[in-house]
Amino acid sequence: MLFLTALLPILGVFIFLFFFKQTTLRAGIFSYVLTILITLLYPGFHLAPEHIILSSIKGILIAFIAAYVLFFGIFLFHLMNSIGGIQSIASSISQATNDRILQVMTLVIGLSPLLESTSGFGIAFMVVTPIFVALGFAPRKAILLGLISLLAVPWGALATGTVIGGELVRTPLRNLGVGTAIISIPVFLYFLVVAVLIAGGVDALKSKWKEIILLSAIFSIAIVFFNAFVSVELAGVLSSLITTGIGFLLMKLKKSKSIDSYDNTVINISLWKAVSPYIILTIFIFLTRLFPPFREFLLSYGVISLPSLSFSMALLYSPGFWLFVTCLLAIFIFKIPKNFITQSLKKTIIHWVPFIISTSAFIGISEIMAEAGMTTLLANVSAAIFGTSFFLISPFIGAIGGFLTGSNTGSNAMFIKLQVQTALQVGVSDEVISFAQNASSSHATMASPARVALGTTLCGIKSQENILLKKISLIVLGAILLIIFVLMCWIYWMG
Repeated sequence: MLFLTALLPILGVFIFLFFFKQTTLRAGIFSYVLTILITLLYPGFHLAPEHIILSSIKGILIAFIAAYVLFFGIFLFHLMNSIGGIQSIASSISQATNDRILQVMTLVIGLSPLLESTSGFGIAFMVVTPIFVALGFAPRKAILLGLISLLAVPWGALATGTVIGGELVRTPLRNLGVGTAIISIPVFLYFLVVAVLIAGGVDALKSKWKEIILLSAIFSIAIVFFNAFVSVELAGVLSSLITTGIGFLLMKLKKSKSIDSYDNTVINISLWKAVSPYIILTIFIFLTRLFPPFREFLLSYGVISLPSLSFSMALLYSPGFWLFVTCLLAIFIFKIPKNFITQSLKKTIIHWVPFIISTSAFIGISEIMAEAGMTTLLANVSAAIFGTSFFLISPFIGAIGGFLTGSNTGSNAMFIKLQVQTALQVGVSDEVISFAQNASSSHATMASPARVALGTTLCGIKSQENILLKKISLIVLGAILLIIFVLMCWIYWMG
């Protein structure tokens, strides 16, 4: 009975999402209320009201770390989209070559990860899916390609989900970033192979295997390198910029221009000018991470410090501040009209408010469960049942969180503490398990029912939602099995 009660907040998310067909936002709020009721009414996990309030405040503060970055990431996207910047990049890809498979590869492992790394929130999916349709792909294929292109979610919105995960379990951010990147190397290759198969079948795979290996290798090596030696927050941006550049170089070497199938009637922006805000953002964050005097200055001023809640945040050091500066520069560089700025701000708030509420709720659930002893109990029971073989199911737990919430941040909030505590109980490396949680939850977000529903709405094929959900779920299952294989090798190597 005690175990089932401890499991009830997590089961509540399932029930509200799939039985009562609620949104992620509502499911988060209802499950949060359910968790509070358990701690107030059930003697085994009783908490005083002040402890519930403190745990909830911790949840809000941790969610703010992500929300600060995400707000200006979404705002930058809407600003650039309002003046045709995103369309300009897409049009450049379309005009560069008539080789549709090369276009697909550049979009899947180049442009989409770039947009996801700077904006997050699955915005890249909403951008590239219509591009795939414009390039001549059937709506069902376009949606699948758009979902698969969300392969850089661990570094989405300058790695906010990964930052939250590290913050919750006190894992050094660099370690979490590098570990997630290493575990994801075969997954990047796998997703690119699947994208090519969807776009052109086995024949395309046979003819483009060299390009597939080249682009996935460049992206993988770059993302490991930048996580390890530059900045976890910048790793996705830098890797995707480099990979996009290589994609364009391959197109140029093909010397096969296309008749542009992408609607660019309103676009009058050069490619370099269109990507300039992302380059400026990269330079800013690069300077803050690699120049110690500048870094120390930013870490000393504008700091929110709440020792009683074990919370500290340097507002000027955060990528959110530099996204804000980049937004201001973009307004100046492109001379964006006031009405465009206002519209972009409204759209940003519409996207941002549900995120901050749902994320606060999920992290609040996690904090209350930990304070009440639920997480410890679940970890003890899981350890007793699975023992050292726990690492075999760990990626599935992370994937369930990503699938349910459609968010790496939400999944880490729900499960990363449980995963790490269980790992400590069974004697498996808690860091390696945190890598698996972060990677699996991120890659499973592409199969989120809410995201699939959005795709079918965008492309006007709502009747095919279940078919697409099954297809993308099978694709994600392949990625999770690859992660398990990498985990087995890693743990065996550690001895």
